[in-house]
Amino acid sequence: MAVCKPRSFKHPYSASASHRLSAVCVLLVLCHLCSEYSFVQNPSKRARIPRNQARKAATADVGYNLLFEDAVEEFENRSMSAKGCFPDYVKGDFVIPSIGKFEMGDRKFVGFLDCFGKMQRFRIDGTRVDATYRMMETKFFNNSVEAGTISNGLLFFETEPPRENPWFLGPINNMPPFAPNDNTYVNTIKVGNTLLSLTDSYTMMEVDPESMRVTGTKVYQDDLEGLVCYTGSAHPLRNPNTGEWIDFVGNADLLSEKTSVSCFALADDSPNMRRKISDISMDTAPYMHSFGVTEQYIVLPRMPVKFSAQEVATKPMAAAFQQVSLAEEGPGNAFHLVPLDGSPGFIRTLPVDDPLWYVHTVNSYENATGIIIDLTTTAQNPFASDLTLAAARNKEIRDKGATGSKNLVKRYVLPWDAASAVTKEVLSDPQASTDFPTINPHYRSREHCFYWAVEWFAESDSYASMAIVKHDVCNGAKKKTWSRKGWYPSEATMVASGREGAAEDEGVLLLTALDGSNDQTFLIGLDAKTMDVIAEVGPFPRVAFTTHGAFYPA
Repeated sequence: MAVCKPRSFKHPYSASASHRLSAVCVLLVLCHLCSEYSFVQNPSKRARIPRNQARKAATADVGYNLLFEDAVEEFENRSMSAKGCFPDYVKGDFVIPSIGKFEMGDRKFVGFLDCFGKMQRFRIDGTRVDATYRMMETKFFNNSVEAGTISNGLLFFETEPPRENPWFLGPINNMPPFAPNDNTYVNTIKVGNTLLSLTDSYTMMEVDPESMRVTGTKVYQDDLEGLVCYTGSAHPLRNPNTGEWIDFVGNADLLSEKTSVSCFALADDSPNMRRKISDISMDTAPYMHSFGVTEQYIVLPRMPVKFSAQEVATKPMAAAFQQVSLAEEGPGNAFHLVPLDGSPGFIRTLPVDDPLWYVHTVNSYENATGIIIDLTTTAQNPFASDLTLAAARNKEIRDKGATGSKNLVKRYVLPWDAASAVTKEVLSDPQASTDFPTINPHYRSREHCFYWAVEWFAESDSYASMAIVKHDVCNGAKKKTWSRKGWYPSEATMVASGREGAAEDEGVLLLTALDGSNDQTFLIGLDAKTMDVIAEVGPFPRVAFTTHGAFYPA
């Protein structure tokens, strides 16, 4: 095992705190979602940019569009030496999924989060890193390769040109059991020794952690999935008391708009059986990309959006997610609190003029006042965004912001006292857009002081001006950042120090970053306290648009 004393070093274009330079970077995905994130307007109504503006855009944000170009190269255990050194507690695998391929044969994807997924694993040991890149050989991908074009399956947006379905099935050809719908590249977790890839669906895929090949669909020996099981969350969380994974599946009713959300626990020592915690009935089918878990509760943030099982049977998925009109305060715009012990829960509603639009959960915990949950929020319905590939590749459109506004981190206080109103405050820079948050994993479900995130509009009016940012929500200290001109970083994963008595911000942030000018990707390790680079590895072949990374210790 390598033993080294990490120390920071300066890259010619690196920056932290007051010395940072502007970064040219990735479009905010978030209203992330996929299979997770946002839906766009009718592709035929996409904005057209005058030719002189298009030329100007082509010279800006150099290399940004490489995030949305095919990156299909595969290899196993390609070794490279780090500049600097990773500490011993960062010995293990950093896994980060991405998009790999944007077209097949004569057809192209319209929505970039419909594209074929890929896995990257960086095996870290001191100054040595072994990288493995692998396209996700799901049934959807394999069927498409065999057909020589994009095969049948649920997509948010139909391909260009549109796919053809058998006359006797129509769009139902894209639904189970006729299509696999297994392109689950949004996030990964480990249950026991099994690595699973997942998205906002009940479907999870098993992945070999050595070769990173998809080995099959995860099969559970339970009855949680109903006839129209349509959703789950790509962000399961650990029960702070038992260590079980907590997640949910949503079962819609074909004959009405009602749905049942089944919250469950999944234990490492019983990886094939999901233990039902509670069923929550809702008048319309919700969409919840992420949620919170405290010492005693599951916190389900319910946006005023509903999923229509009837629509998805006849149209692309974008049409199935519909905004709900709010006539009065109620459970359709609220936080649903579900006790981990299965006892009856309660709801904390929001005013009609304060709709809950959110993407990711920073953390949630309890105190004497109530339940605290920090969320990345948008100013309007994230499903109304234009996140087609055409929009992602167009500077003028993306500079307007993914949802036409800045994403802000907000803290919601859900009082124990039912007679008291929910309160909120902003925890991020209102001049920037902030998302892809992470915290010290040892502080999940506990009161935390620090969070790290990706920031857009970091130093200019360009969406692609990007940084990795550290916020102190306890002491109000000035934020610290890392950025590099012309580089496009992924979400950061915080690996906490294993030292007894370590401070909350003692650890390493792991991320990948695309050097846009040179079409190369690097693995970066940042000191979570100072935001200085302690290790850098590369160049590796380009990784396209990434989703959520995870670290698995050796």
